[in-house]
Amino acid sequence: MSEDVVKALEAEKKELMESLIYARAELANLRRLMENEIKRSESAAVERIVKKLLPLYEDFERVVKGLEAEPAGPAASEAVKMLFKELGNILASEGVERMDVVGKEFNPFDHEAVEFVESSEATVETVVETVSPGYRLHGRVLKPPKVKVAKPKPP
Repeated sequence: MSEDVVKALEAEKKELMESLIYARAELANLRRLMENEIKRSESAAVERIVKKLLPLYEDFERVVKGLEAEPAGPAASEAVKMLFKELGNILASEGVERMDVVGKEFNPFDHEAVEFVESSEATVETVVETVSPGYRLHGRVLKPPKVKVAKPKPP
């Protein structure tokens, strides 16, 4: 074989090897993207379900509080408490957390203010009462809490 043919074959080999390396990297990136998309889809599916369960969870909570004030009977009270606890466990197992916001600085991106009250004790807008609880799912606000906010009195 002539030297020119050998050089041409070596150049072609080098080009093919570079193409192979590029193709392997592209395949690895596609796999990562696909895995991320699957995780995002699963998270969106869980979020849709959890959004439907939260009102039921809050209704159970109201029933439990009502039964404690005026029990329909010990068996009924225990059954409802058991259902309420189980529903709470299901939500927690899916990553749902109730937001504890009383005493924390008001954040309009995470909280929904339903009332503002002036306070001489407040130095910044601070949540003083939760009117309706809020929830996070995997760190993201799923349902913002409805809150009363103390704001500093003007000087």
